[in-house]
Amino acid sequence: MALSPLDDLDDHDVVEVLPRHLAGPGIHELVDVWPFPFDQGWTLHHSGDGPAIVISPGMRLLAGHIPSEDHVRGGEWLIAAHKDPFRPATWTATLDASTPVELVRDLYAEVLALCEADRRGERNLLRPDDVRPQDVYLPLLTAGWQHTIKTDGVQYFRSPDGYGVLQHAYVHKNVAAPRWSAWGGPPDHPLWKATFSSAVPASLVAAFASSLASPVPLARAVWNIPADTRLHLTLPAALTDAAAPQGAPAQSRASAPSSPTLPSAHARVSAPGTGPAPTVRPAPSAGRPR
Repeated sequence: MALSPLDDLDDHDVVEVLPRHLAGPGIHELVDVWPFPFDQGWTLHHSGDGPAIVISPGMRLLAGHIPSEDHVRGGEWLIAAHKDPFRPATWTATLDASTPVELVRDLYAEVLALCEADRRGERNLLRPDDVRPQDVYLPLLTAGWQHTIKTDGVQYFRSPDGYGVLQHAYVHKNVAAPRWSAWGGPPDHPLWKATFSSAVPASLVAAFASSLASPVPLARAVWNIPADTRLHLTLPAALTDAAAPQGAPAQSRASAPSSPTLPSAHARVSAPGTGPAPTVRPAPSAGRPR
């Protein structure tokens, strides 16, 4: 019987795992995911334990974390660009809350860079950019992902283990359908999914794909790693307490990692079915969200 590399570890041990698409969402404070400068005109709106929304100066971009117990993967991360904030978005990107949070963070960092370039007049947030589709999937091919192209106008890039996929509609017949989609996990019930609408600047998809294919492992508590795909994980370097050299500081335990927090509000981001959520640390009462 095949054994998972995690079988001999305690649930609260912390390990570095690859591939990224199977690592689980992780637990992070929301401020670690959102890079937006709230002291420069970006505004934050939140409602108790519910949605958290960030709006850019000029209201051209909206970012959100929408937790939902009714959503099969715990809710969604949202990005939407608007010419008119009271009309439908020009483009959107949506990621399940169960998406590895490092991928989400890298995407939001590129979103902020695009917004800042838009403010300086160097780029247009609402228009396609000059990033080619090849620039999006080159990191995947370099990492050994396989390419399959269909005659129906769709091509696929699959990870070596078959559990990560990037889909590109290179002939886009339906403008209402996503041009780019990605998911990770078993094909019949993926752990997470991300979609990018037809007008999303390709630079954003490229940032997401580059993070997805990155060989840099992700730190996870064992209990927070999805059970369905543990046999497909590798541990490039163990960070467990038991493996620490004698006399070295013990690795911080993950028995009570902090959930994403905002002033007077919090939102939980954890892998479905991976165990109980930790106690939420109280947020500071004022200032930049921590």
